Amino acid sequence: MNNIDPIQEELAQAGEASPITPSLLQLDSCRIMTDTEVPEEEFLFRMYGKPCFPRRDISTVTGMEKCGKTIFTSMLMACCAEKDVLELERIREEPLKVMWYDTEQSKQSTKGILTERVKKLVKGDFHEENFFVFNVRACTYEERLELLITGIQTYKPDMVIIDNISDLLPSVNDSEQSSKIIEQLMVLSTEYDCNITVVIHLNRSGEKRNLRGWLGTEILHKAYEVYYCEQIADADVFFVQQTLTRKYHIKEHFYYKFDEEGVPVSCEKPDYQTRNTDDRFLSNKSEAYQISQEKAGTFNQRYIIRHEGNTRQPWEWNLRLLFNEAMGPVAEMAPEELRDKVMKIAGIQQKKYYDKVFTLATEKRIVKSTIAKNGRVVVIPIPS
Repeated sequence: MNNIDPIQEELAQAGEASPITPSLLQLDSCRIMTDTEVPEEEFLFRMYGKPCFPRRDISTVTGMEKCGKTIFTSMLMACCAEKDVLELERIREEPLKVMWYDTEQSKQSTKGILTERVKKLVKGDFHEENFFVFNVRACTYEERLELLITGIQTYKPDMVIIDNISDLLPSVNDSEQSSKIIEQLMVLSTEYDCNITVVIHLNRSGEKRNLRGWLGTEILHKAYEVYYCEQIADADVFFVQQTLTRKYHIKEHFYYKFDEEGVPVSCEKPDYQTRNTDDRFLSNKSEAYQISQEKAGTFNQRYIIRHEGNTRQPWEWNLRLLFNEAMGPVAEMAPEELRDKVMKIAGIQQKKYYDKVFTLATEKRIVKSTIAKNGRVVVIPIPS
């Protein structure tokens, strides 16, 4: 039997240190439970019907030098003002505020991109009050970081594009500074409810997921998504590919070229042949064709075009006929329903192989994914 007087026990403990420390209070404020109220994920754009470029997070654009990174970010800036820009679609009806922080180019180049590319991509009125464009190439790296923070705090943009993040620190291989920079950007994106998109080069190897230096490694660990840019020089065509994402995987590659006025326009995947590091030609066959002729013989031959005597590509899919007949008279169709119909009439057995055929059909601009009025992802045909 416990005969201790509760009042005496409380008095005895009065001089003891409280177990509720400031650190414990801070830790408790970070706890996530099933009933914890947190903001829903909000994305600025869609690409091929998939949400991308989230608020309160970091996105990344990468590639080798002169491969289209700034061109792609120009489209992102334009889409903040124009609802649809090539394959990009702004989710919110109202225009977004965007801050472009150019650390690399001359002031002349920065202004030229703003006036000759971004502004021309905006078909309606160009509301410059929503654009905060800064050229800080002449500043030191310490000044660039300080001014970047000031700009985000002052103008509170929905999207921030830093081209190039490497110029915010003395070396991309400085592990301590790299960690601090990325940590600061995560705090800023969360506190100011914006997406921060950073541009960084690849390492000299050119491998798509090998971002430059220790800074690149930190970005890969923390970024929500990564987009790889490349120029197909022989075809004078550029493309963008999503290489990493935490959630919404965009399978389609985004191909574009320039029109007579120097404005980017969507195009089909070109017929070209790449070389490896030994300067030897690699196969340029789409994955949809990297199977044997015997296997191709098991498909419905109504949708196969044969090229007798062509050893390089003896057959190909008649994609327009296949997808037109699968969709029939309807103007749009759910991706899963279209997949089931195409697989059935074409004799495709594997869903993974269908994905390759569908990717080829989007690259050839036979069909595209978009968002219907009810907010669902659908596939629509693209007129020939």
